[in-house]
Amino acid sequence: MNINHLSTKEKVQLAEELWESAYKEQSSAPISDEQKAILDARSAEFEKDQNIGTEWHLLKKQFTED
Repeated sequence: MNINHLSTKEKVQLAEELWESAYKEQSSAPISDEQKAILDARSAEFEKDQNIGTEWHLLKKQFTED
């Protein structure tokens, strides 16, 4: 597929359509029992202490500072 002939607007639209398609396929993919157990455990930990974790802007700052 040669996309060089597409305008910027068309390329963005194509990228959005590809992303949406990949998201739909991924979100319908089954997860294993092991993955479900990990997600359940993480969810339970969060329910016990909803302050667990780091806000994105703080985490990003740690990686962008020298």
